[in-house]
Amino acid sequence: MELKQTTAQEKETGITFKILLVDDRTENLLTLEHIIENENRVIVKATSGNEALKIVLGDNIDLILLDVQMPGMDGYEAAELLRMNPKTKHIPIIFVSAVSRGETKPMEKFETGTVDFLFKPLDIAETKSKVALFESIHKLNTENKNYNSRFEQMTKEMDHFIYVVSHDVKAPLRAIENLATWIEEDLGASTNKNVQENLALLKNRVARMQHLLDGITEFSRVGRINESKTQVNTNQLVQEVISSLSPPEGFAFTVQENLPSIICEKTKLQKVFLHLIQNSIIHHHNQTGKIFVSVADEGNVYQFTVSDDGQGIKPQHCEKVFEIFHTLVSKDKHETAGVGLSIVKKIVESTGNRVWIDTQVAEGTTVHFTWNK
Repeated sequence: MELKQTTAQEKETGITFKILLVDDRTENLLTLEHIIENENRVIVKATSGNEALKIVLGDNIDLILLDVQMPGMDGYEAAELLRMNPKTKHIPIIFVSAVSRGETKPMEKFETGTVDFLFKPLDIAETKSKVALFESIHKLNTENKNYNSRFEQMTKEMDHFIYVVSHDVKAPLRAIENLATWIEEDLGASTNKNVQENLALLKNRVARMQHLLDGITEFSRVGRINESKTQVNTNQLVQEVISSLSPPEGFAFTVQENLPSIICEKTKLQKVFLHLIQNSIIHHHNQTGKIFVSVADEGNVYQFTVSDDGQGIKPQHCEKVFEIFHTLVSKDKHETAGVGLSIVKKIVESTGNRVWIDTQVAEGTTVHFTWNK
């Protein structure tokens, strides 16, 4: 076995492509290495299937060029063992064979796009081309992973920044609210009507700002705090949510009796139902209304539905309402921060699920979301 170590610079830039060459004949290994080597590739060599398996299990290999005809364990047997191990099952393999193309084994058991063939005597241009193709795929995947990692880190930093800022702003807001109350008390009942109205307006705006900051803080906390999974009785959970909202007497709730029990993070599911039901109440166009909660078994997931008989949402707004701070009516009419559905979307998608809206104007709004079983 010959192993070329990855340099510190290569590790830092992430541009290396580590290739394992497997052949029982040393001269074949040297020939293949000469064809494909370049400064961005790390070449590792093994002279048997067993040796190759040991290398792959102990190193991060990006591509294997595997000779088919080897004594003891042949290339196909080695490949099958690699595909059985979760750590190595996705490593692309190029089989190097001396048999004709028509005599190769069928590759149905291998994942599409992770296996190819080269035939001896090797065509230099074809060999370089196939290795370069897998290298390009590896580079693209690595760049995507790096981008996603950086994006996730930036998102976490932004969420932390939002949380800190919103938390720090609450203190002066409370001071303003207290000051307005003290002024109101000092002035007494003889206060000019305009002054009373202005003080009331000031306190109202402070309350709205506090409500907005609470929403921002909750939004920023999604994904940063995890809890242990427990068995959750969804029927009981929904009833608790409805009770906590203290809905107006004019609202009637119909909850499907056989909502499932799910092993999940209870608080996340609870917040999803809370914001959806709360939205149905707040944005209903009447003082009375009907709200329905139901579920459908969709195989690997449950599809929950929260619907109402309100005025509905125009189709062009069905995606926009999930944007943070987006509201369809003036905040002077509805005391809302425009964060609720954004929190729902962030929670649902953070669990690998999805949420969407069905709506017909004047026929109510129906929100669906999936939840893993």
